[in-house]
Amino acid sequence: MTTDKPHPGTVLTGAAVMFVLLRLLAVSHYDWHTAFALLHTLDLEDAPGLFLGTFMADKWISSVLLVVMVPLTVFYAVGRRSRVAPLVVAVLSAFLVAHVLSYHWWWVPVGAVALTVVLVFVERVRRLHAQMDFVLRRFGYVVGGVALVVAAVVATPWVPLERIETSGDTIEAYVMETSPGFLKVLGARERGFRILRAEDVRSRLELADH
Repeated sequence: MTTDKPHPGTVLTGAAVMFVLLRLLAVSHYDWHTAFALLHTLDLEDAPGLFLGTFMADKWISSVLLVVMVPLTVFYAVGRRSRVAPLVVAVLSAFLVAHVLSYHWWWVPVGAVALTVVLVFVERVRRLHAQMDFVLRRFGYVVGGVALVVAAVVATPWVPLERIETSGDTIEAYVMETSPGFLKVLGARERGFRILRAEDVRSRLELADH
């Protein structure tokens, strides 16, 4: 008796849905009502920004991911001779350069180089080589698993934090959606969901994370 393997497109779609749901729960601090409200601020065209914003919003998460993913992707590109992997390596390298220039955390590239050395050592040891080959053959699942874990634990939303001055008070919040006449925002601390009238907003200042 044989079982049909799931189509890659079906697996990717399922993983994407899980990623979005986990992000909604994480940024709402696992509050069901807030997550439900945030769900209605998302559109299909928001998917790339949601995915990339997840990894760029938290500098600690992005640092660890760059240290791990750059060497692994390079190792995969060399070991599997993938046509797509070199392009991914180039993009990750650009992210690495931008990260260092922004935060001046030189331990990030040093860590990436150190992990690369470890991978080369593993490649030269037979028993460890077999284990590494097992990982490479399931590289896509490894990346997908890491992405889902990050989606579930990173509480920072995928949009910049802003200081919003209204006619009544000043708040720090994430603007999740800008509709005609309204702003839908998520509080930075209490994570309460609010809808502000655009006419009440006097100024908006993005608070960069340095």
